[in-house]
Amino acid sequence: MMLDTTKELPFVIGAGVGRTGTHSLQAALITLGYNKPFHMHEILDGFVDPNPWFEYMQNERTTGMINNTLALKMAQNVIDLGYTATTDYPCCFLYSEFLELTNGKGKVILSVRSSPSDWKKSVLDTIGILSLPFFKPPFSFSPFFSQFAGVLVPWLWERTGVANLGQIDVPMESIIDYEDNMEAAYTQWIKTIKKQVPRKQLLIHHAKDGYPPLCKFLGIEKADCPKEDYPHIGDTQEMKQLIRTFEIVTEAFWPVVVLLGLLLVLVIQRVMHRNGKGKFSKTAEKLD
Repeated sequence: MMLDTTKELPFVIGAGVGRTGTHSLQAALITLGYNKPFHMHEILDGFVDPNPWFEYMQNERTTGMINNTLALKMAQNVIDLGYTATTDYPCCFLYSEFLELTNGKGKVILSVRSSPSDWKKSVLDTIGILSLPFFKPPFSFSPFFSQFAGVLVPWLWERTGVANLGQIDVPMESIIDYEDNMEAAYTQWIKTIKKQVPRKQLLIHHAKDGYPPLCKFLGIEKADCPKEDYPHIGDTQEMKQLIRTFEIVTEAFWPVVVLLGLLLVLVIQRVMHRNGKGKFSKTAEKLD
C-alpha cells in the first residue's frame, strides 16, 4: 500500500539523528496538524511492536550490511500504521525508503545542532549513556530492555557512522569509546542527506529557527503558522534526571531483594513459632 499523497499536508520525513531537537520537532508537527508523527518514543512507550525492529536491526548487525529490502518493509509498516510523519531514530535512517514510498513527494526535514561538537557533547551527556542501566537487573531480566540495549542501541550508533555494522561489542561500556569518530560521523550524515535528497524537498532546521521555516516548507499559510514559542522537549537536564532514575532503580534492586528476603524469613519464622506453640498447648491439654 502506497501512501496517499493527495492529502493537504505532505508526509514529513525526519532525517535528523537523535539529540538534534527531534522530540521538539515531533511536538511542533503535531501542532501543525500532523496527528501521528513517529519518534523513538513510539518504541520505548510500547505504541508499536518492537520485535520487527529488533529483528531488522539484528539482521544488519549480523550480516554487517544495510538491508534495503527490509528497510523498505519497515518504512512501509510505519506508513501502514497510520503515521503521518517521522522524526528521530530509527526512522531517520530510512529517509530514502520513505521518499520512494511517497513517490518522491515526501518532505525531508534535517534537524541539526549548532555544531558537531555541540551534538557530540549532548550525546555523551544523555542518550550515549541512557542504555547502560539496562544491562543490569532488574532491566536485564526484561526481553525488551535486553534487546533495546543489546541490539537497538549499538545498531543506531553503527548506522550513525561511529562504527561499522556489527563492530560494537555488547554490552557496550559507553558511546564514549567511539567519541573520536562522533563529530566526523555527524558531519558525514549531514553531507549524505544534502547530497541524496533533492534540494526542493529538503529543509535544514534548527530548533531556534522556530515555526516559520517549517510552515513555509510544508505549504502552511503564514496566517495559520503558530505564533507561540517553538516547543522545547527533552533537554539535557531532563535526560540526565531520567538516566539517574534508571541508575537508582538498578542500585536499589539487590538491597531491596535482600531486605524482602529477610522480611519473608522473619514472617515464616513467626508463623512457624505460632503454629508450634499452638500444637504444644493442645498436646499439654490432652495430657491433663
